[in-house]
Amino acid sequence: MKKDKIQLGYEVIVENGPVAKPVALEFWKSPADHDKWTHTTPFKYMADALVGLSVFKLNEFLKSPLVCPRLNYNFCAEAWRALDPHFELFQRTAARVNSLKEFAPKADAKEAEILENSLRDIITHAQKPWGLDLKEIIAIIDAVSHFENKSGKHLIYNFGLSFSKDFTEKLLELFSCLFHLRALVALDHNAHTQDATFEAVKVDAISDYLPKPDYVVHDALLYLNFKRLSHPFAQQRGDVRMDKLLVSPLQKAFEQHTHNAYWLVEQLPKNFLNSFNQAELEEALYLVQTDWLLGSEAGVLFKIREELYGLEYGYEKIFWHDLENKPHSPASNLSICCEIEEQDLFGGHSAA
Repeated sequence: MKKDKIQLGYEVIVENGPVAKPVALEFWKSPADHDKWTHTTPFKYMADALVGLSVFKLNEFLKSPLVCPRLNYNFCAEAWRALDPHFELFQRTAARVNSLKEFAPKADAKEAEILENSLRDIITHAQKPWGLDLKEIIAIIDAVSHFENKSGKHLIYNFGLSFSKDFTEKLLELFSCLFHLRALVALDHNAHTQDATFEAVKVDAISDYLPKPDYVVHDALLYLNFKRLSHPFAQQRGDVRMDKLLVSPLQKAFEQHTHNAYWLVEQLPKNFLNSFNQAELEEALYLVQTDWLLGSEAGVLFKIREELYGLEYGYEKIFWHDLENKPHSPASNLSICCEIEEQDLFGGHSAA
């Protein structure tokens, strides 16, 4: 096997549902498994390649040449970093995110460390000699909920949560696997629809997780104005009963009914919110949501949790609501095989 070419072969094990529900990813180990299939070039958006590359990079068992003799680890790692758009976007937004991190409310270092260790253990236990057990990965949902309940902070728009560099990349690998896995399920589903105009499903790296960012901005501006108006009132009054009767109930109402907008304001540094006029702030609040989603540790973990909700309850419950009432139908496992060459990493131009 040349170093500038790798063959990926694996099985997506699924359960029945309105949409196929992946439960495991099993790599082909035997050369005979590869030889009975024709390895083709990856799909247009590389979903098949990126699922395989991310699992291979994530899984310590698969790095052994005895387990996967046709995979070169160094080239696989290089290929994943070059081909995965989310990894590139995370790097691109790092400067803007880090400037916010510097002044954002910080997560307790000990609680963040406990969360990292817990997540690391879950990911490690889900790794198998044959691939990845997706059912075990779902335990991340409970670990994150425990962190949020204990710290009183939510993942949404959280710029104060930081992990070690190597674990952050591990989270990016896991998200890459889960996002592109859903893309594979979408491809398979759409291939069997009678009318793609009305029945096809899609994946989107932004709107799947932040469906109405403009609505969040409007609610956030309203809540911010409420905070600014209520602060001097709270400072001047001598009767704490007014706070109990008026200010606190309104604040709780914002938190309950405009949850994302409330936390967008609460998680951002005060100097950031005070550095813009009204028109500039509206645009800044819109952009900062995307920066958080694409370039922060909490944003990556938030997206992982959404994907795991999809695995636990069914993609139709979380992402593709039009299919919720679709009857269950027998689902077949997906056999994936593709070949990645060095030229695929550089837009068709091989490295010297």
